[in-house]
Amino acid sequence: MGGNIRGNRDAYPRGSFFSLEALEAEVKSDEVVGIVPMPGWLLAAGVEASHSGEPIPGWMQYDQGVGQDDSFRPPKVTHVAGKPLDVDRTYRVATKISDLTNGQIQCWTEYYSENRHLLPPKGAYINIQSELMTYFARNLWRKIWEATSKVIREECTLDDDACAAEARLDVLDKSGDGTVTVDELQDALRDLVGYSVDEREQSLAQFVHSFVDSTGDGIVRVDDIETFCEEINDVYERDSWRLASQKLEKQI
Repeated sequence: MGGNIRGNRDAYPRGSFFSLEALEAEVKSDEVVGIVPMPGWLLAAGVEASHSGEPIPGWMQYDQGVGQDDSFRPPKVTHVAGKPLDVDRTYRVATKISDLTNGQIQCWTEYYSENRHLLPPKGAYINIQSELMTYFARNLWRKIWEATSKVIREECTLDDDACAAEARLDVLDKSGDGTVTVDELQDALRDLVGYSVDEREQSLAQFVHSFVDSTGDGIVRVDDIETFCEEINDVYERDSWRLASQKLEKQI
């Protein structure tokens, strides 16, 4: 929702860079959200209510998976997570829990004041910055995976469903010690993915490293990469609607 969870799209034109500093400016480091079950009809009603006029405290933010029909006033919600809205379905919604009962969106306040058992305990809250960095890390690892596939195909035949974990390790492991370090992932983001990186800021590369480190021992080996031979399809499936959206934007 609104408040300290911001995201002014107009402030970030296409092609501009979004830095860690910008993230920290948009979202306070201690800001948290919880995940609540929410009926589709209530989700749509809340979004429509908070978008009925000028932005207000509690104005419901959403990603590009939510679609609205702008021919109505206020615009009506038509899609959630890239799929048609199902008013009878119960969705899992991440939001600031305090905003559900403080009166900023009346229909939500009434519903969750009467159903407080649906609100998660504070111990289940999620730090927003950490969650966003984890998402960025997953997305970047997918890009690194695609880039290593391209390098391997240039050197030998690689089937679309081939894992080639050792070959991927060889591409990333510049030192040849059999592991992939944070520095080497930083280099991969620059040299393979084509991103502009600041050598003084490795926070994102560190998150990617932690994401790939499936055993949690602080070291990325071939076994960790092999883990993604099975999981990479899940990464694609989880972001399928975003990937489809990106392809459509390129065609436009």
